[in-house]
Amino acid sequence: MSNLSPRRTPVIPRPRIRAARSRSELFRRYRKPLALAFTLLALAAALNVLATGQLAQRQVVVALADIAAGRTVSAQQIEVQSVPLAPDDRQVITEPAAVLGQRLAVAVPAGTVLREHLLVGPNLLTGAAAGTVAVPIRLSDPATVTLINPGQLVDIVLTTGDGFEQQISSRTIARAVPVLWVPGGDSGGELGMFSAAGTPGEGIIVVAAANASSDELAGAVSRGKVSAVLVN
Repeated sequence: MSNLSPRRTPVIPRPRIRAARSRSELFRRYRKPLALAFTLLALAAALNVLATGQLAQRQVVVALADIAAGRTVSAQQIEVQSVPLAPDDRQVITEPAAVLGQRLAVAVPAGTVLREHLLVGPNLLTGAAAGTVAVPIRLSDPATVTLINPGQLVDIVLTTGDGFEQQISSRTIARAVPVLWVPGGDSGGELGMFSAAGTPGEGIIVVAAANASSDELAGAVSRGKVSAVLVN
């Protein structure tokens, strides 16, 4: 047997913490943990502000399903929901009656908050420069309408002459004009200020152009072949 006795673990005395005698002493003792806690609270508050963007919950009309451009909005496609929005956003629609039976100037996906400028009608030119008008144009090749979407920029080109008695000549009569509306294939009802009777087979589109060029654009099809060229 070994004569060596087992080694004992040394006992480390625990320091005695004297109770704080005043609030100032208590604050000095815990100032670092308190500073860290307040810093974390401030950071959490800042992140909350950034996440919400100072938005407020508002009751607005939201699309429940994808709605194509030119389609009539029905009661089954919309619903009033509470959505976080900027308090000064005045374009949002809050009453279903204001949008029922109206037609959309652009396609909207499900979940979109409906706004006045999305509807075909008096608000179609919202945000456009002064003197801008909405001009219906009939393209000579109706098939090209299916390649055009609202919001795209197009050059309108007029081609005259038959190659026999008159030399064929092409010129651009409007450059980079935005497309406001293309037919959605619905032949019934009224499309705000435009008739919905225009189908893709008729080749009618509506663009935003300067008032000075509206007459030339609207009557271009009577002078030759009218085409639209997509531009960036």
